[in-house]
Amino acid sequence: MEQFVIDFNYNGASYSGLVTPKEEKDELFYSVRLESENQEYQLDIVAGECDTGKMEWCFRCPDGQEPPKNIDKDLLQEIGEAIEEWEM
Repeated sequence: MEQFVIDFNYNGASYSGLVTPKEEKDELFYSVRLESENQEYQLDIVAGECDTGKMEWCFRCPDGQEPPKNIDKDLLQEIGEAIEEWEM
């Protein structure tokens, strides 16, 4: 699985992310280094059934870590949608 770059706009800001697909214990997830203007995030996300019981994008929290609290859930969905578009 090779790295790829996603670009999208959210809330009036442009974002660019380097995405690295990874697999661990038969689970596919994406490590994303996301940049926007003067902000930078490093996060792992996974598409799957989250707390709501429906399929959506959510944080992958290895080793029982708490998910980052400073990332907007809608931004997370935008990242996931950009990944889905790239993979089509």
